[in-house]
Amino acid sequence: MLVLTRRIGESIFIFPSKDLDPNTTVSELFGDEPIRITLTRVNGNQSRLGIVAPDELTIAREEVA
Repeated sequence: MLVLTRRIGESIFIFPSKDLDPNTTVSELFGDEPIRITLTRVNGNQSRLGIVAPDELTIAREEVA
């Protein structure tokens, strides 16, 4: 699980990694599991999100992407 902290108005991006074969179908990518996002903590104006996704996806903070 990847855990990111975000403040109000901040975003994350989830997109295919550069290594992913362009012919990969959505069902091959996700199999039987969806992306799971769990709110793990709230502290003032910060939220902590836990993200479980296939390795073929890249998850990045908006300011890094």
